[in-house]
Amino acid sequence: MLGITLDGAFFCAQAAAPHLIRGGVGRIINIGGDSAFTGATDHAHVIAAKAGLQGLTRALAADLAPQQVTVNMVSPGYIEASEDDPKRTAERRQHYAIDRIPLGHPGAPGNIAEVVAALAGDGFGYVTGQTLHVNGGFLMAG
Repeated sequence: MLGITLDGAFFCAQAAAPHLIRGGVGRIINIGGDSAFTGATDHAHVIAAKAGLQGLTRALAADLAPQQVTVNMVSPGYIEASEDDPKRTAERRQHYAIDRIPLGHPGAPGNIAEVVAALAGDGFGYVTGQTLHVNGGFLMAG
């Protein structure tokens, strides 16, 4: 998990940064997850990797800001897709506590895609080192 989530993001950024710098502006967007902020039983490896990704995001943001490259993280909450296995969806809904999402429903993949597209565009060019939580208000629900 650490190798895929944390090392993968690091090596991807390391490979992309010179090209982004050469282009004069760039965006790196990491995808984390709410479990880094909420905790969960039996998932220490996942939580450690995603929490590390937040630190990596901030470190890279500081390192690359002088070259006009922004680095941010999107942290999805509970997301469902129409093609998800119904049995697995039911299990995940029970585990995730949908009733604690203030908007009252799970998110969709498009919700994440819209935030990533916004961060990649010029309108968010002055945002760096941030984590954007896309979770229907789940974290504020406490």
